[in-house]
Amino acid sequence: MEYLTKNESMVNLAMFGAVAVGMLWHRSYSSSEDLGNEGFDADHQESEDFVQSIPKVELHVHLDGAFDPEKLWKYMQDNPDILAQFPTEKKLPWTDPAEAPLPLREMVEACRTEVDYRHLCTCRRRYQALRNKSAKKGRHSPPGTLEDLLTCFEFFFPLVYDNLALLESLAYDFVVRQYEQNIIYTEMRYSPHLLAKDPQEAFAAVTRGLRRGCREYDVTVNQILCAINFVPDWSNEVVDMAAANKEKDPCAVVAVDIAAGEDHFSRESPLWKGHYDMCQNAKNMGINVTIHAGETPDSHENVRKAVEEYGATRIGHAYKIINHPELIKLLKEKNVHVEVCPTSSVETGGWKKTQWTEHPACIFRKHGLSVSLNSDDPAVLNTSLTWQFRVAMKKMQWDKSDVTSVIEDSIDAAFVSQDYKKQLRKRLQDSSSWKKSLEFFTDRVHYDK
Repeated sequence: MEYLTKNESMVNLAMFGAVAVGMLWHRSYSSSEDLGNEGFDADHQESEDFVQSIPKVELHVHLDGAFDPEKLWKYMQDNPDILAQFPTEKKLPWTDPAEAPLPLREMVEACRTEVDYRHLCTCRRRYQALRNKSAKKGRHSPPGTLEDLLTCFEFFFPLVYDNLALLESLAYDFVVRQYEQNIIYTEMRYSPHLLAKDPQEAFAAVTRGLRRGCREYDVTVNQILCAINFVPDWSNEVVDMAAANKEKDPCAVVAVDIAAGEDHFSRESPLWKGHYDMCQNAKNMGINVTIHAGETPDSHENVRKAVEEYGATRIGHAYKIINHPELIKLLKEKNVHVEVCPTSSVETGGWKKTQWTEHPACIFRKHGLSVSLNSDDPAVLNTSLTWQFRVAMKKMQWDKSDVTSVIEDSIDAAFVSQDYKKQLRKRLQDSSSWKKSLEFFTDRVHYDK
């Protein structure tokens, strides 16, 4: 995989997705059930220009959830032997033991176009039926669940696993994706253990790509290392890796997280001890802790455990506490920030969609909680951080001051120094540079005709 310089990447946008058969990257809007296909109408171009141009901060976005399917498809076409890396079948850890394995290789080989492959990798409810039909052996995850989201990752992990050159290139492309939306500061998370046999090598490859991108595009991306819910044996190494790299700027590690499920919160679970110990060690080492909690069914008490037992100062999602005022009060009293991901909350069933004005983001803000908006897995969810602000303004009825306030909350909650937060606030307040960002804006959201 050739690496691209800043100039080459802008010239060759078509290579990585400016136009493909049956879909477009729009400068402004398109796609996604959250807005229908209409985005902002012509009378709201001022709002569209605003969400594109305002400097943004993102605190909850997964690197592997941002791998561009078009770039992965092109890599497969250039390296057809790579299909042998896909297992013929794979039993997914979150499925029923009696359920048949997922025929991964057959499903990927059946893709004839980039659009076919993108649909396979995209967690939108309209594509669930396609995946079930392709599997031929029944449903492997219910639509609108976290498990359905996780299943989508299986269609590209074999491509990137232990492929260090590709990982470095994808990390670089992640920086480009953030730059294209005027996201000036990002805390990007991932599990090195899921990306290579040697997690240290995966971390090094990702860091190289991030640093090269940040140098060329003048944005900042720091790293959050994830432990994985169903593999507690990795957790010790995760916190040690975080400690070894927490002050190695640029692209330092600023926190640890636990992702891919919430089973570990039960003290009776064999998953509990490894993850709990990691968080205690992190606190002792001065490493920040943010944890996925309150996203899966009946998980509201996990938010309390994440804060009171695991020591988290930020929570990813937390949607299940909206009907539990005592937990909202707990987060407010302890000044715990909530990383909200609107599109993701619908697609994983974290929030049972009613009216967008009743979304947890609105409820949390009404109760005075510190909140950020985030894309979570932008490529897998066919969305973007900019799209979250479109949803907020069009569906949640936020105005410009609400958007600005949430970005200020994001800056306040970022795992960076007070001096750097001042720099971010200054860039947010300096509107003279906003118009320039419209010249290069794209958010890679696809519209299927």
